[in-house]
Amino acid sequence: MFKAILALLVLCSAVVGGGYYNYQRNAPMDADLQKERPYKTLATADVQKLLAAYGAEHTRAKNSVANAPGGAGVIDRFAASDVGGKAQGFATFQRENERWKNARGQVFEQEKTLADLRLEKSIRDRGLDIERTRIWRRISTF
Repeated sequence: MFKAILALLVLCSAVVGGGYYNYQRNAPMDADLQKERPYKTLATADVQKLLAAYGAEHTRAKNSVANAPGGAGVIDRFAASDVGGKAQGFATFQRENERWKNARGQVFEQEKTLADLRLEKSIRDRGLDIERTRIWRRISTF
């Protein structure tokens, strides 16, 4: 009887120890949960809607800033001796370039937003936002 209880105790200890070892070994599965998640509190349906909306807007905005403005065309319209005209052409180019840079900055901000939304969708698709599922997956994945 004592040997059976001892064997059962050793077996239970081995299962618990193996589960703990496997849980620690699979810690990289949860690496995405350590990242910043600004959309963590939104519902899954809202995340999908935002992802679709921002994706369409990002494509449109990216196409609008695909080509950087060139100053040569604006400045070369004036004769070489027309210094005031060339200066005015350069000022026009600078305004266009500033507008383009601002629009390009907004595209980069949209890319960051899209990356955050994709990360959140990925976490939810894998079920990492459900505590029991996440823990069971880490314990049982070999």
